[in-house]
Amino acid sequence: MTELIVHSIPQRLKALYTLIRILPVLSWSITSSLVGLGCAYTIDNKIRWLDFGLILLLVVLIHGVLSHALNDREDWLSGTDQFSPGILSGGSGVVARKQYSLETLSFIWKAALVVVCITALYFIWSVGVAILILLGLAFWSTISYSCPPLRLSYHPLTGEWLCGFPAVFACTVGTCYVLTHKIPGIVLIAGAIHALLAIGLLMHHHLSDISSDLKSTPRKLTTVAWVAITLGMKKTFLVELVYFLLALLTGVAGALFFHPVFWITLPVALGCMGVALNTVPEDILSITTHEYLLYGLIIGDAITKTALLFKWPG
Repeated sequence: MTELIVHSIPQRLKALYTLIRILPVLSWSITSSLVGLGCAYTIDNKIRWLDFGLILLLVVLIHGVLSHALNDREDWLSGTDQFSPGILSGGSGVVARKQYSLETLSFIWKAALVVVCITALYFIWSVGVAILILLGLAFWSTISYSCPPLRLSYHPLTGEWLCGFPAVFACTVGTCYVLTHKIPGIVLIAGAIHALLAIGLLMHHHLSDISSDLKSTPRKLTTVAWVAITLGMKKTFLVELVYFLLALLTGVAGALFFHPVFWITLPVALGCMGVALNTVPEDILSITTHEYLLYGLIIGDAITKTALLFKWPG
């Protein structure tokens, strides 16, 4: 068991920032809410900015604090984070650096849950009980991804399709619903595209951890780890390639049937596919460098779409 050595307020804030892992939260949750905001603007240009601010608070607490505290704790106990050679992967590192103990992580996720529930009560009052469906998806994804007995991230395909995709999709759709009380077709397509891009990024992120995941107890058999032991490490790029291709096809469908803004998905998805093809899966530095490129492409895609939807809502 690790001892907590963080004492001062600045140290505690730094440890909390490290736990949140801003790049994953930005590329998954914050940008998915941003896309939902852009879709909401196509329906009603009178945005309730307080509500959007509270949505951002919710997604940071659920993804950055609650989910990551649970994930760091469970992956440390299983052993995968202790052996990970990754630079951007292997959890936030707050336990390894003794910034937080496992007990403190438990306290943090419980405290985050309290704040999330209080904020959720406001949305139930202002939006209605239907918001509980979207919040339920968020809680399901957060808990079932890492925690026993399900540990869906420890099995091929289940982590991304039963947790990752629903979480990002619900975040995009939920943002639009809270702001407009409507769920238009454009936000369903936008949510699906962003979720597919995010899952492709997640598969790339898992590359660094394959060796440690296969040593953990229970064994963490992510989709890329399964491909590595069945087809070989050099074929792992196929997993993220499939997700980026699905995002591209969904983007084309969205552009043809919903809004021309989705044509932006085409160069972004092609860029992501190029990154996947040029990554050396046995080289941690190559994985890390190319992961930064994926973050830039996916975050840029969301920001550009949102900006254009504000300028060109029709």
